[in-house]
Amino acid sequence: MKCLTKQIANAYLNSMDMEIGEWNQIQETGQKGSWINYKAPRDANSLRRFSEHVASWLPSGSWKIFQIDNSTSLDAVEEFLLGRFLFSSDRILDLTQSRTFLFEFGDDTEENENSEMVIAHLIYFFLLFECHGYVVSSGGDGQILGVQDGYAIFISKDEDSFSAKRLLQKFEDRPEQYPEWVGCLVARRQQKKLDNC
Repeated sequence: MKCLTKQIANAYLNSMDMEIGEWNQIQETGQKGSWINYKAPRDANSLRRFSEHVASWLPSGSWKIFQIDNSTSLDAVEEFLLGRFLFSSDRILDLTQSRTFLFEFGDDTEENENSEMVIAHLIYFFLLFECHGYVVSSGGDGQILGVQDGYAIFISKDEDSFSAKRLLQKFEDRPEQYPEWVGCLVARRQQKKLDNC
């Protein structure tokens, strides 16, 4: 994971007809898409599983960007928690300097899974604390996932391929169930533990 300047982030986003706006939000520059917003559950376990489902809406790609807009203000403890979560060290997060985070994906399956889980748990954090953030994937076709004030917002340019409704229905039908990608990740980790015994 890397912190990006606005200029460098826009170089990534411009290829997808997106940019970072004046309020540090990710916005579309071309054709405007349709959107669905959905109130996230408040129970901690349900919210975590919901966040993992929501994270799976964005397709895989060579990178994903997580953007924090200017509506997010954290107190010192929340900022410390977010910094520890992002950096796994004593590095201090300074939201006046760092609001854009790049996750790159390559050939290392375990590293890719770790990055996907970090993104899912960033979504969890932002829904829990009712912050404002956005996620986009290079593998997407104009999709933006927003989290604002405890809502998940699914923005898509192509209404016909709008899969958010299906994803949300799947979650509502079985809110206690992990999404498939998390189940596969857990199974691989359990197998690795058994292989190392």
